[in-house]
Amino acid sequence: MIVTIEGKMLSGYQKPDYVNKENGETTKGKYVIQLMVEQKLKNDEIKNELLDVSIPNELITKYKGQDGKLIQVKCNYISKQPVTFYGVL
Repeated sequence: MIVTIEGKMLSGYQKPDYVNKENGETTKGKYVIQLMVEQKLKNDEIKNELLDVSIPNELITKYKGQDGKLIQVKCNYISKQPVTFYGVL
């Protein structure tokens, strides 16, 4: 399932490389963009939430230089806990 996240891009950064302690293999750190997402609450207040979204290497150039802009990112999701979806207007 693909979801689209819309938010103001605050920044992007490269995570540190990961070294497997058992075999010493190094995996290059992923590129992550940070989005500030507005969520409207039941009482009509707005809650701002910061989301980190990992980006495949092929898309890094698409998002570099977008700081401060409202963007949409198509995403798959990974969760260690159940995810609840709901429709929006």
